[in-house]
Amino acid sequence: MGMLTVNIWDATGAKRQEVQMPDDAPVNRILAVLLEKMKFPQHGPDGQLLSYKFHHKNSGKQLLDDQTLSSAGVKDGDILRLQPEITAGGWRFGAECSAMPVCQTSRG
Repeated sequence: MGMLTVNIWDATGAKRQEVQMPDDAPVNRILAVLLEKMKFPQHGPDGQLLSYKFHHKNSGKQLLDDQTLSSAGVKDGDILRLQPEITAGGWRFGAECSAMPVCQTSRG
């Protein structure tokens, strides 16, 4: 098991922290520990449990829960943004929409 030093940012970039993490642990296990240590909100304003995903700034991709940092191509010094997932009206929007001011869907 190797360790990586990465920069964790919240969705706005206002909260930033350098963190050492194992490169071979699944992302969902890392997220569970990290969210608690960095005191991220666990519940939304409506009381619903919040779910977070890592967005790898260097590659522009969202990391999957079962990926490891190593398999996702994360390197020392990379930036991982913690993006909350929002469930609304049966649709789930994650990191791929959060960078846009408004998520738009195209209808065929």
